[in-house]
Amino acid sequence: MNQGQFFWLLFSFILTIMVFSYIFGDNPLFRIATYLFIGVASAYVFVLIFYQVLIPKLIMPLFTGDTNQRIIQIIPLTLSILLFFKLFKRTNSIGNISLAFLVGSGAAIILTSAFSGTLLPMIDMITEPFSLNSINFQKLIGGIILLLGAISSLLYFQFSTIVVADNLSVFSKFMHYSKKVGTIFIGITLGSIFAGIIISSVLALIERLNFIITFIYNLMIG
Repeated sequence: MNQGQFFWLLFSFILTIMVFSYIFGDNPLFRIATYLFIGVASAYVFVLIFYQVLIPKLIMPLFTGDTNQRIIQIIPLTLSILLFFKLFKRTNSIGNISLAFLVGSGAAIILTSAFSGTLLPMIDMITEPFSLNSINFQKLIGGIILLLGAISSLLYFQFSTIVVADNLSVFSKFMHYSKKVGTIFIGITLGSIFAGIIISSVLALIERLNFIITFIYNLMIG
């Protein structure tokens, strides 16, 4: 192990101990480690955006592209410049034009991604067990449970006024019990997600503890 590797291992060891110091409560060591992490992450994102987005997609086409590309690049360049007006109180409203485009395009991308990347695959996954070409009893039971979970979970988010009465309509009873079933499926889903987060956290903790033990052991044996 050369001096450079030892320095970075020692630096990682110190940062890990500083993060673990949060066990004893919030303290300056933990805050310093947090600030370092946020600063390094922010710098990494900035460098990544600068060299992989701004330079090749915004700056370079102005010098290397044809006339049509240069005209098109004026639009994002102008919107980017307008964002700087958000830094000043008097010109704050001018930057809202760029923010409107960002919010609108971001919402469109999210909706498109949710439709094509989540909704359509979910519909395909739900309907696949009911295909006449590859139908069997186990897949059919799984498909019924999946269909019941999807419908009841969606109905759970159907908000309506609850009328307290002795003789509710059939539709009201159907909605009431469907939401109850949806609560069960949503609870199972959230529980599995939470379990996955806990498992990932435990694995990260084990990896860091193993790093600390290995570093101390290598340091003691030289």
